[in-house]
Amino acid sequence: MTIIEAINDTARSLTNLSKVLVAVAEKTEGIPAVQAVAVDVKEEPKKATKKTEAKETPTEPKKEETVTLEMVRSVLAEKSQAGLTDKVKSLLESFGAAKLSAVKPEDYAKLMAAAKELN
Repeated sequence: MTIIEAINDTARSLTNLSKVLVAVAEKTEGIPAVQAVAVDVKEEPKKATKKTEAKETPTEPKKEETVTLEMVRSVLAEKSQAGLTDKVKSLLESFGAAKLSAVKPEDYAKLMAAAKELN
């Protein structure tokens, strides 16, 4: 392999790497780093043919994502850092808790939705 071929090979590899990094960035845009680490990677099909489109039917309902304590903590931390600490505390109190760890796990989804609406 000549030096030019090695440089071209390296350039192709870097181009492929940049495509992967752009795809990851697009997949995790707007997601806090704590959540971005847990994002599932799914291979997207190149092109669907008529046969595969016919076979794919939406018979399975989409599973709701379970909201975790870490996810809620991440959203509340963002809001608190944005200067909304008092509103975050009031929101927690509306769920009958003085701190996040006292919120019931079944209320995480509602709390996170309410937190995202804070301005």
